[in-house]
Amino acid sequence: MTDEEGTGRAPSAAPPESLEALTEEIEQAREELGETVEALVARADVPARAREKAAELAGRASDKASQVKETARQASKQAAARASSAGAAAKEQAAARMDSAAAAAPERLRRAARQAADRIGSAGAAAPERLRRAARQAASRARQRQVPLALAAGGALLAGWLIVRRRRR
Repeated sequence: MTDEEGTGRAPSAAPPESLEALTEEIEQAREELGETVEALVARADVPARAREKAAELAGRASDKASQVKETARQASKQAAARASSAGAAAKEQAAARMDSAAAAAPERLRRAARQAADRIGSAGAAAPERLRRAARQAASRARQRQVPLALAAGGALLAGWLIVRRRRR
């Protein structure tokens, strides 16, 4: 086996003409051999390759985490906006119900006072004077307190609505 067969190159027909050409050819062969050895060492260095792969995967994971974080932030903003609009709508509905209950309460009180007066009137003939006086005073007080009673009724309705709403959650 000759030197030229070991390098993997085709044997030359003629020997090199000068010592300089031979030296240059040897240097070129050494460089090629060094590059080949470096490539083999890089392939054989498993820990270094694992570190490179880990760094690459860490970069990918960091990018994904940033994307997920941004998506969550946007979803949070959208949920807050929906909750705000739902709260505003609920306030409007509660106010409307309070208004309608407050408007209906005085009429109901008048009707109840009339019914009480009618019942008292029919039973008044048989009742003693003291009882009639107390009934008149109670009816008078009820008429005087129509607005506070209506507000109390509206407050009770609002409180009941809030309790039911909270329990549904």
